[in-house]
Amino acid sequence: MTQSQPGSAFQELTQRLVQEFWDFYPTSGARIGRHEYDGRLPDLSPVSLRRRVEQVEQTMAFLEAAGSGGEKSDDWLSVQLLKLFFKREHFSLTELKPLENNPMRQVGYLNVGGYLLRDYAPLADRLRSATQMMQRVPAFLDTLTAALGDAIGRPVLEMSIEAYSGMARFYRRDLAQAVAESGDGTVPSEFNDARESAASALDRFVTELEGRLSRATPEFAIGSSRYSAMLETGEGLGVPLAQVEALGQADLERNMEQLAQVAESISPGRGVAEVVAQVAGSHPSAEGLLPETRDMLEGIRQALLDLDLITIPSEDRCQVVETPAYMRYAFAAMDSAGALETKATESFYYVTPVEPDWTAQQQEEWLSNFNYDTLRMVSVHEVYPGHFVHHLHNRYGRDLPLANRVATSYAFTEGWAHYTEQMMVETEYGAGQPALHLTQLLEALVRNCRFLCSIWMHTQGMSVDDATQFFMDNAYMGQLPARREAMRGTFDPGYLSYTLGKLMILKLREDFQREQGSAYSLKGFHDRLLSYGAPPVPLLRQMMLTEPGDSAI
Repeated sequence: MTQSQPGSAFQELTQRLVQEFWDFYPTSGARIGRHEYDGRLPDLSPVSLRRRVEQVEQTMAFLEAAGSGGEKSDDWLSVQLLKLFFKREHFSLTELKPLENNPMRQVGYLNVGGYLLRDYAPLADRLRSATQMMQRVPAFLDTLTAALGDAIGRPVLEMSIEAYSGMARFYRRDLAQAVAESGDGTVPSEFNDARESAASALDRFVTELEGRLSRATPEFAIGSSRYSAMLETGEGLGVPLAQVEALGQADLERNMEQLAQVAESISPGRGVAEVVAQVAGSHPSAEGLLPETRDMLEGIRQALLDLDLITIPSEDRCQVVETPAYMRYAFAAMDSAGALETKATESFYYVTPVEPDWTAQQQEEWLSNFNYDTLRMVSVHEVYPGHFVHHLHNRYGRDLPLANRVATSYAFTEGWAHYTEQMMVETEYGAGQPALHLTQLLEALVRNCRFLCSIWMHTQGMSVDDATQFFMDNAYMGQLPARREAMRGTFDPGYLSYTLGKLMILKLREDFQREQGSAYSLKGFHDRLLSYGAPPVPLLRQMMLTEPGDSAI
């Protein structure tokens, strides 16, 4: 696209390219709010994949030949977003090849929970869509089975077995429970038949994966070349890996030093581990967890307004509810409406309660993870001013181009939410609250460990056992959660993005403040930052800075 091409022509082009993407990945279209894609699964057969690769290559060539769209304009940003978006897809299909070596990348397609959770249509229609999707699951899993290669690393295989087994349980137990709790009372027989057929197909797929365990190797690393390409195509970050690693190492050391200082200020001479245990002892009761979380959110929201830290562009509130049964591996999570959703626009903040059959000790251990300071920090990340406020800016801020809504950055999305944790502690909100600072640093150290273990496991031969120990030593985690964190890195090398995004945003803020001088305000920076959606930070630097420099880190 040349600079002179009218914006409407570019919007039509964007619509066509995104439509082609949704046609191939219909679950993405459905989740963003385009419900004509409900009930469908992607066709990942070899013929379909070859056709899609050719289509993406044609799209990439067309975008390269079309021009830039005008320097620092909305069209320029949209063009760059689309270029990276399709380069990332092409890289995944032709280089990472998750169909052959990473079954974890496909399990998310099978989640039909959204059809029950979001009231965007009559329940009968939503059950019909869920039924249609589950009817397609056996053929979808047959395609996955045929595509599996012999190079699936044992850790990825173990996590995949767990994930697909969990999805089978979800179909059999949690999905039935969710429908029963809907209050409708009538469940079509086709729905239950599809549910059991899909669960049985999942059982067969799990058996196939289990049969590979005996010959699986520990190898799972994507290697340095692919790792660098992942950062370049996903985040527009083309810098040497050694420089990225050094950035994360320095931040880890900085946070470790601060943690020791804060722990000493809370309880001199006791040591970090003892102080962490002390802070964890103050938490809501099992009955008070949800209502106290609701009250806490209002307090954080009001502080944002009182301190004038960011615009909250709507009076909308998220609903604080119990985490659905099939998601209870997480302590808390934000579920915002799709960027193009027009009917079911409510957002849910899931908080996982204790289970009624747990012992008193198990309940206490679980609730200690929701101690008041950690719960506040998690709520900052997930709700105010993290993911939920980001969602409100996307929905109620300026009218974002379609490319900005679809082509989002992992590092910006999670980096923003992680950045807000540190930002809130640095403001008056965190003044005189060392326990809150302590929990913020602990959260940061977990993300530091993800950052470094991701790089080391995938480019320097670090084992899962060594990564587990690194989390235990540097993030004060128990062995079980530390191993879960290490295992996640085997199939999700991009989970370095939390710290990577935060550090890039902090550098952008520093440079923006220097350029703005006396006109700078923290609120102005935040509002400007969120006005573009969730693009890679290197592109944001081009939009927000007069002199963006050569590197985002």
